[in-house]
Amino acid sequence: MKKIKSYTSIWAVEKVIYAINDFQLPFPVTFNQMAWFVLSLLFVIVFAHMPPLSMIEGAFLKYLGIPVAVTWFMSQKTFDGKKPLGFLRSFISYHLRFKVTFAGKKVKEQKKRWDEPVTLVRSVNYVPD
Repeated sequence: MKKIKSYTSIWAVEKVIYAINDFQLPFPVTFNQMAWFVLSLLFVIVFAHMPPLSMIEGAFLKYLGIPVAVTWFMSQKTFDGKKPLGFLRSFISYHLRFKVTFAGKKVKEQKKRWDEPVTLVRSVNYVPD
């Protein structure tokens, strides 16, 4: 099969924020990183009273350290060339789909009779001492 070249990916440039109003950020932040930080911060705020988050005493670690760590992990690490969210999505879909397939379609297994008659053969082996 011949591959067709596509140049649509060159237009998918990730937007980067260098400053907010007049405040210069110490490092550039992408919208994806901002979204992960806000979502993980909201998760920590909502579930702060439940273990194991309730066992963390330091507010600095709880409300800043955990969201920064989640943001860094979700934006930097790759598994099989995929970002963690895409990897998790494909992992879950793999475990939910049919396992017996042929050409992408489910294979219908033939019904087997389990109530077939069974013949038992008893054999006694005599071993002299």
